[in-house]
Amino acid sequence: MIDFHSHQPPQDSGSSIRSLLISEADKITEHDLFSVGIHPWYSENIDMKSELASLETLLRRLNVIAVGEIGFDKTRGASIDKQIELFEKQVQIAEKLQKPVVIHCVRAWAELLESRKRLKPTTPWAIHGFRGQSELAKQLVDFGMFISFGPGILNASEILHETIRTVPLNRIFVETDELDVSLKYLYTTMSKIKKVRFRDLDENINRNFAEFFKKVESGKWQVSNEIR
Repeated sequence: MIDFHSHQPPQDSGSSIRSLLISEADKITEHDLFSVGIHPWYSENIDMKSELASLETLLRRLNVIAVGEIGFDKTRGASIDKQIELFEKQVQIAEKLQKPVVIHCVRAWAELLESRKRLKPTTPWAIHGFRGQSELAKQLVDFGMFISFGPGILNASEILHETIRTVPLNRIFVETDELDVSLKYLYTTMSKIKKVRFRDLDENINRNFAEFFKKVESGKWQVSNEIR
């Protein structure tokens, strides 16, 4: 099993992508996998040039395999204009280093889609912790994005169930996010909502992971092969 996005150390039962802030760089270990980004919550009072330089340095480490979480949040952080500038500069680094992007987005879906149209990225994007409606999920998938669902699925409304059923298996991930929750329990819940076998869900997520990180190389091996 793969935990696509977590703020906790990896569980024994699976492989995890641990999401860190630049200020948490000391938590990067030699053998685990990480994503690092400038979160929109902390975008208001930063030296953007310095932070971006630090981010690029961290992303050159082989086991920092994604840029994220980055994105937009109209409830916290800097003005939306500054958040857009910061997001797009981080995407430019992702493109330069050919690493995929993990996105946090709250009430700014139009801005996200406009940025995608404007930037025309070659590396994959994924929305983490998605809880939106099926129409939005379909639009995001149509724009080529992956969607990751977190612990919110455990007490999901029928609206979220419908959203989950809308997202095709070849565009889906499962994550623990900031909660200390069983990854196996999340996979089991997801397989029931999707009405697929646990094994089929697991195999599809592994294939999605290989697709999402196909351009990321670590020495002589690719991350997708290491996970398998």
